[in-house]
Amino acid sequence: MQLAKSFERSACILVLLATQEPAVPITAAVIHQRIGGSASYLRKIIRKLAVAGLVTSTSGNNGGVHLARAPETISITDLVAALEGTLHTFPNTGDFDRVFQDIEPVANAGTKIVSDLFAQADQRWLDFLAQQTLASLIKQLLMVETIPVLDWTDQSSDKMAQLNALLARMRRAK
Repeated sequence: MQLAKSFERSACILVLLATQEPAVPITAAVIHQRIGGSASYLRKIIRKLAVAGLVTSTSGNNGGVHLARAPETISITDLVAALEGTLHTFPNTGDFDRVFQDIEPVANAGTKIVSDLFAQADQRWLDFLAQQTLASLIKQLLMVETIPVLDWTDQSSDKMAQLNALLARMRRAK
């Protein structure tokens, strides 16, 4: 199974929002500048995240996007559900029922058996991802114990230099 390409972009959006100064929303333009790609595609992803309750969006001159919840309360399963909807990895074309249609007692049971098997696997995968949070992902990615916060919308400074300096201080303080 492969997640949609929008999954990685949406995870990056959430990481940006989690590391943003909470009082300052990030505009779609700043998100586009950091991630790249199609600006309209990013806005569609942001809309999906908003509908799922993972981000809030405000319009206007001081508008932009915020995380709707703390990063510690957003699971990777929340993100998968926001983008993929209900997970069903087994395509269920009915082939198992057709191939055994004239064999009793398995006639018309093949699809159910295989569907149940994949439903259990899907649930185990989702249960594992439910234990993984946005906060733990960020901490692992950046190799820190707390999530660094800066203002991605401030164009007056080199954000990567600022982030690297902040991460170095955080790592030394361990």
